[in-house]
Amino acid sequence: MRIMLIYASQSKKFDNLATTIFSKLQAGGHQVEKIKVEEVDRVPTLFPYDLVFFGSPVEGFWGGRFSEQLNSFIGKCTGLQGKKSVVFVYPKTFGTGKAMKRIMHKLEEKGSIVIDFRSIKSKSEAEAFAERLGRKK
Repeated sequence: MRIMLIYASQSKKFDNLATTIFSKLQAGGHQVEKIKVEEVDRVPTLFPYDLVFFGSPVEGFWGGRFSEQLNSFIGKCTGLQGKKSVVFVYPKTFGTGKAMKRIMHKLEEKGSIVIDFRSIKSKSEAEAFAERLGRKK
């Protein structure tokens, strides 16, 4: 399966979680590409991918928001119509569910079908999430 992992991060911890998901999917035999939105100038088309992961830490004092860079990136994406997608976030005490819903809503506005979502705090949770989703064909 061809998979794209797109995430926004200002922290090493979230970078490590995204890398864990990426590595676990690759180890499962999938062709995986990874994009950190802060490091790209151009938004690629997502037509060639079977599944697209979107990740962001929960932001804001009370949570409930996600990265503005990811929000802008999703808005510019092409090829999301009918595409299966997955959302993952690094939680805060408050607003984690609201942030995930906001990302899912943005993806659904672009025509994507969100098949799963998860709040991930640890490497083991990231590995389990990637392994489970890597089995869905």
